[in-house]
Amino acid sequence: MLKCLILVAFIGLSSSLIQAQDRYKSRVGSASEKVYSTNARNLKKIKGNSIQIDPSVLYSCNISPDSLIRDLKKAKITSVHLLVVNSWDGQKDDNLFRPAYLDALKRNDIAIWLMLPGNCMYDQLPKEWEMEFITPFAEQNLRFYSFHQEAYIQWQERRIERIFKNYDFEGIGFAESYFPEWNTIHTNGHYGDISLFARTKFTRDFLNSPDEILTFDAIYNNPELFSKWQDFRVDAILEFNRRVKDVVRRVSPTTVFASWVIAVLGGSVSEIRQHYGLDLARIAKEVKPDVMFVQTSYQEWGNPTLPIDYIKGYKYAKEAIEQANPQVKVGVQADITSLSYHNPGIGVRVPAWWLKFMEYSKELGYYTNTSYEYAFSKKQGLWPN
Repeated sequence: MLKCLILVAFIGLSSSLIQAQDRYKSRVGSASEKVYSTNARNLKKIKGNSIQIDPSVLYSCNISPDSLIRDLKKAKITSVHLLVVNSWDGQKDDNLFRPAYLDALKRNDIAIWLMLPGNCMYDQLPKEWEMEFITPFAEQNLRFYSFHQEAYIQWQERRIERIFKNYDFEGIGFAESYFPEWNTIHTNGHYGDISLFARTKFTRDFLNSPDEILTFDAIYNNPELFSKWQDFRVDAILEFNRRVKDVVRRVSPTTVFASWVIAVLGGSVSEIRQHYGLDLARIAKEVKPDVMFVQTSYQEWGNPTLPIDYIKGYKYAKEAIEQANPQVKVGVQADITSLSYHNPGIGVRVPAWWLKFMEYSKELGYYTNTSYEYAFSKKQGLWPN
């Protein structure tokens, strides 16, 4: 009898230990899983304060390379995100990336990220790659491209291959890598991709249904179908992130790869997934980017009275990432110029505002921070003297 009790107790203890190990492994990965370290030097370089720079706007300001470096040092900037919003295909282009600026940044040990939008650009790619919204987007020269389009993803993969044949960036990330948009089905209709292509792929490939192609109304009004539709969107964004990361690892192993997500004050992880197709935990756990940037939503940067400490309300996003994969570094992005540039005098974020934002992000444990955008800040006289 005693032996039986000991055996039962041993089995129960063993079972508890196995369950605890499984929980630990699911949270941080197995002990045998190697931490990627080939880009460790560059990962260290991109820690801290950063700023986004649109090269075309920079050059229009007649700011010299030396003046740029002085400005960056005033704000204790240690890395920059060079933002390209057109269909540049990765070929060497000295008009886009002027050598004098790249050389000045490298001489001063300021790390250079390349930042590309994932879902949109101000150029025309093949029209069949475009998303369709419930209501057409008002700004016609801004075009949105779908993560459901295999040809579009292949174009981005080839683009990355060309980029790293011609340039040596310390980091690369695709911002705006989500499906639009927060709570827009019953507001402005800026919700996609609901194209025939997307719905055909959902009906035929995701549901394996031979039936008539579902309309978006049929999907939305059926709770079970709409739940699967959300899974369909999530899978597309995961696949995009996996594939662009895989190319970066293959062609430039020392480059830091960042996935970009978004947060909204008062939102939740489940709502971010529903509206944007962004599953924060799965991106962290399955894609395993080096860094995940939490992008500030329009709901915040469009607020003229936005407090400096607003990102404490993004805690749910940061924690979801860290709990899913503690090895992923978390960054945060702010927009310090768009509102006041397009609406002069409204929501002006003076240097004291965004310099404090950078310090506050560090206090909250963000590995790096970045803000949009240097040249527009200079145009408005918002850079520290």
